[in-house]
Amino acid sequence: MTSALSTEKLIFAQSVDALFVRALGPYLTRDGRRRLKEAGLDLSESLRPAYALEQWKAFLRVAASDIFPGASPQEAWSGLGERYLQGYRQTAQGRASMALVTRLGARHTLERVPHNVRAGNNFNEVRVEELGTQAATLWMKDVMADNPFFACGFLAETLRAAGAGDLSVVPVAFDGTAATFRLTWTHAAKKPVAVGLATR
Repeated sequence: MTSALSTEKLIFAQSVDALFVRALGPYLTRDGRRRLKEAGLDLSESLRPAYALEQWKAFLRVAASDIFPGASPQEAWSGLGERYLQGYRQTAQGRASMALVTRLGARHTLERVPHNVRAGNNFNEVRVEELGTQAATLWMKDVMADNPFFACGFLAETLRAAGAGDLSVVPVAFDGTAATFRLTWTHAAKKPVAVGLATR
């Protein structure tokens, strides 16, 4: 029993707070809140210390359809990832972390992504390999969603917060759990982020 609990993938309350309370709370419909409650997240009550990864994924499915009805799955999930980072910036830990990000620039900000991602759960792992001053490959052990686009959204928003522009965050490999992303950017924010699956 103890062994099973210690290996269970858990999303910590700060992640749920960042996305579902701070970022999405004012925009969720009554039906969306009802469906979240049915999935195990009652926003009228205090958050639990942690939620199982599968619960988190169910919460994301509800939010994708409730907040982005009519959007393509890629747009909806990327949008949730962006909102996640925006909500994280409103937390005490997020404010401190993102204040540093704005001074570091894109390259050094990517070096902090493994720490920031792991702070929100007990299982994830990220590796970053620089391809140049304005490009990198990032591997994520678990994208924490049904597809890689949620991760695309929060990676793009992280780079945007660091002052990067002309962003492209593209999943080049995905096995259902882990994914590899190719990231490119310029130093001045000019154009909206491009998110999509790479063609082989």
